[in-house]
Amino acid sequence: MSLALVRRAGSAGLVAFVAALFTALVPAPAAALVLEACVNPGNGNLRLVAASEPCHNNETRVQWNVTGPQGPAGPQGPAGPQGATGPQGPAGPQGPAGDSAGGPPFIWVCTPASYANTGGHARADLYVFNGSAATANVAVHFLDKDGNNLAGVTIPGSSPTQGYPGESGVTTVPLLPSKTRNVTWQSPDTSPDCCTNVSFSIRVVSDQPIVVGTNLGFSGPIPLPCSLLPK
Repeated sequence: MSLALVRRAGSAGLVAFVAALFTALVPAPAAALVLEACVNPGNGNLRLVAASEPCHNNETRVQWNVTGPQGPAGPQGPAGPQGATGPQGPAGPQGPAGDSAGGPPFIWVCTPASYANTGGHARADLYVFNGSAATANVAVHFLDKDGNNLAGVTIPGSSPTQGYPGESGVTTVPLLPSKTRNVTWQSPDTSPDCCTNVSFSIRVVSDQPIVVGTNLGFSGPIPLPCSLLPK
């Protein structure tokens, strides 16, 4: 390196230029954190010295750190691509068996739905209470011993002639919250024919939680609770 080249670096950039040069050419001890040098301002000569070695009278001592201060953290990089979907885990164990209270449809069964009766024509009542906060869609099915829906079928011995109430097919009746639906009919005659068109059970289906009970007629009213059908 020529003296002219060093001088052309200028007094302001002299130290930085020479520091970079000597850092590359003269490896510092692993434990050294600061490099020491003596600079002759007259001719621009620079020489590395130990920390304990003094400079000549016509020289100026300079120092520079081997490692500069840590810079500020850079901006966060963009998110990487989404990884591949992992394999499906094994199926969990089957939960315990529940009943109708676990969810719709809520199915109640009232049985028996008639008593032995000859010409009594006693009144019978079915009560459906909507205990939910939403409108319940309710279907009442009067069933004979074979499970046939008797809705609209003439009640044996009824006077005046009356058909069984209730819904057929998928028809439902709305029931507002906290309201009670009262379904009434005449108890059928069961003698001399015990079974033809005689109601044996009443099935009540709802999409909301309900409570069902009956009050059948036979020598006076006979309250009879209904049962929530287990699932």
